[in-house]
Amino acid sequence: MTKRMTVLLAAVVLTSNVALSQETGKPNSTKQDHPQTWTASTKALTVSGKVSDDGKLFATDIDSDWAINNPDAVKGHEGRLVTIKCYVDPEKNKIHVLSVKTTQYAAMHSDSAFRR
Repeated sequence: MTKRMTVLLAAVVLTSNVALSQETGKPNSTKQDHPQTWTASTKALTVSGKVSDDGKLFATDIDSDWAINNPDAVKGHEGRLVTIKCYVDPEKNKIHVLSVKTTQYAAMHSDSAFRR
C-alpha cells in the first residue's frame, strides 16, 4: 500500500514539475505578434459586424462603432459583413485588426423567417 502511495506521489510531483517548467520562461522572452505600442487588451476578441465604406470604422452586430487602428488590414472588405479577430482599446474606442473573414448568410426558403 505504501509503495503504491509513494509511486503515485512521485508521479504527481514529476507531472507538476514538468508543467511548471513549460510555463516559466526567460523574463524577456515574451512573443509579440505586433511590436507596436498596442497594449490595450492582452486577449484577442472575435467580433462580427460591418466595415464602413471607407474602411476606417467597424460597426459591430450590437450597434457600436469602433475606429480601426490599422485600416490596411481590412482593405478589400469595405462595406461587407465580416468577422474580425482583434485587440480592443475601450478607452479610445479603437480596435487593432489581426485577421478578417468574410461572413456570408444565405437565406433559405426553409428558414423559420419564411414560415407562416
